[in-house]
Amino acid sequence: MKALMLASLDGDAASHRMLLDRLSWHLRAYYRRKLVRSRRSQEEAEDLVQEALLAIHLKRHTFDPDTLLTPWVHVISR
Repeated sequence: MKALMLASLDGDAASHRMLLDRLSWHLRAYYRRKLVRSRRSQEEAEDLVQEALLAIHLKRHTFDPDTLLTPWVHVISR
């Protein structure tokens, strides 16, 4: 996924779409685990996924290519 992020940062629109698609699956699982513990709905998880994807899109310029992608995504997602 990091390669997709780097290509996205270089302006590759197809890579950016693919990155957001793959991240959406990762984030759905992440939020569902968190929300099941607090007995909240899957609809709320989907809302959080969309908000996180928008934040990732808007903050992608802050990603440091010398770091791991997943921790960066999780910080934004929290």
